[in-house]
Amino acid sequence: MPSPLTRRDALRLGLGLGLGTVALTSSVTAPAHADVSGPKAATGSFASRYRGGQETVWEVLYPPGFTPGDRLPVMITLHGKGGNHTTPEGLRFLEHAETLRAEGLRPFACVGVDGGDTWWHDRADGTDSAAMVAYELAPILSGLGLDLTRPALYGLSMGGMGAVWLASRLGPNRLSSLTIASTPFPATWDRFSGSYDSPADFAVHDIRRHWASLRGLPIRVDIGDQDPFLQENLALRPLADPQPEFHVSPGGHDWDFWGRVALEQMRFISRHLD
Repeated sequence: MPSPLTRRDALRLGLGLGLGTVALTSSVTAPAHADVSGPKAATGSFASRYRGGQETVWEVLYPPGFTPGDRLPVMITLHGKGGNHTTPEGLRFLEHAETLRAEGLRPFACVGVDGGDTWWHDRADGTDSAAMVAYELAPILSGLGLDLTRPALYGLSMGGMGAVWLASRLGPNRLSSLTIASTPFPATWDRFSGSYDSPADFAVHDIRRHWASLRGLPIRVDIGDQDPFLQENLALRPLADPQPEFHVSPGGHDWDFWGRVALEQMRFISRHLD
């Protein structure tokens, strides 16, 4: 059984990225596919030992003027429940990257990967999608020539919980920024079916408990005014230390909201790249 991602390992690996060369009763369905054929994308898959040997698909979208092999900083996305590697497409990355270029902001590549409905932390059955990102996806991205010195980390819904957890394992010096959208902050281990194995598992992975470890990291939080998780996000806001850049915008828990607010999120990410 693979060992879980530990803080010591994360620091040693730098997210492994320094390796050489609503009550969620319904799933977050994959977005409609954009045209990512040709030189704008690199895709592939691998059998992940951290996901029980499952074939794990990844995708890298490149901004205008760049192609696979170019060295660029990276935004890594963690999808929501029922989602997959196409998250960059749902965020309308290629469209928004055109706007960033027109505004003279620093370009970056956007990465999506299949994590399954594992809630992005180590589980009792031996799966650990956070470790998959660090130990398996990272060398692939490095092999493409991408700059993984201090990547940006993004998560939506379930993936927002995973992004906070993974960022807490890495520490603020290993990332350029953290952005989360429509993220639940559950107070009990059994609020969402399958999210935690036990009360003890929840105690270890409770993202509210780990928030303080993010001090020094630029953080942006987005939530829709019709999102079922709005109130718990509002409740977190006055208590959070460190304080994030916090935004409530019109919208719900869906791709219309996430794709729309992604432009401002990508501006935030670009401004905080090294």
